[in-house]
Amino acid sequence: MNSVALDAPLRAAPIEHALVEAGWDTHCAAEVIAETGSTNEDLIARARAARPAHPIVRAADFQQHGRGRQGRTWQAAPRQAILFSIAYPLAALPDQLPAITLCCSVAIAECLAAQGATVQLKWPNDIRAGGRKLAGILSELAVDANGRYTLVVGIGLNLHVDRAALGIEQPVAALDELLPPNQLDRNILIGRIAAAVLAAAQQFQSEGFVPFRPRFNALLEARGRVVDIFDGDRCVASGRLVEVDDDGRLMLESGGIVRGISVGDVSLRTSDR
Repeated sequence: MNSVALDAPLRAAPIEHALVEAGWDTHCAAEVIAETGSTNEDLIARARAARPAHPIVRAADFQQHGRGRQGRTWQAAPRQAILFSIAYPLAALPDQLPAITLCCSVAIAECLAAQGATVQLKWPNDIRAGGRKLAGILSELAVDANGRYTLVVGIGLNLHVDRAALGIEQPVAALDELLPPNQLDRNILIGRIAAAVLAAAQQFQSEGFVPFRPRFNALLEARGRVVDIFDGDRCVASGRLVEVDDDGRLMLESGGIVRGISVGDVSLRTSDR
């Protein structure tokens, strides 16, 4: 662990600089805050009041109520995770909207790979390293009183994990296991990842999921293995994981029949059979 990188405060100017250096040349405001309930909730509330004119990146040192899919909590000690959300104003509501989470997953995975971190994607919204969860993505839609849409994408990425302090039992990964200390600056990482996600959202809005499909499948964890799909505690499907299709659905083969599982409140677990 690099204590200097973890102790360095979040600052808006370096995040915005990293955004530009990473290739995002459209106006985007970066905001930083020491503590908040949820950066997603912050941006959703504002987008419901009025769709922002430009993208916003809001980052926090600590979230009191960080959350993922199905209301799951996201635990991270102050300054030991990368926690931020992006508000991206939409000109129109895209088709295949649920697949935006998969596009963002691809963008983040490829951004981390460019830094030297090898990761995989667990459908639909987890980024994993060596079979352990490294990051999660939560995509939500906000609509203002004039019917204008804003996509809000929340990202939580472990930088360092003190499992004993947090009481975490499940296998998790952290970025300080994958990258050298000189690549753990949170401001730079937030800017680079945000630029990748914004570019993905922009491309998705104009081209849909199809350009992302082969990239997602190349990173898809457990491809070719037998898996169970759960909705809460209930198993709703089982089969060999084939790929995702052009709509971002997970394709399972069982008994020679291939069926699609739509993106939603489901989780994927490697079957014990």
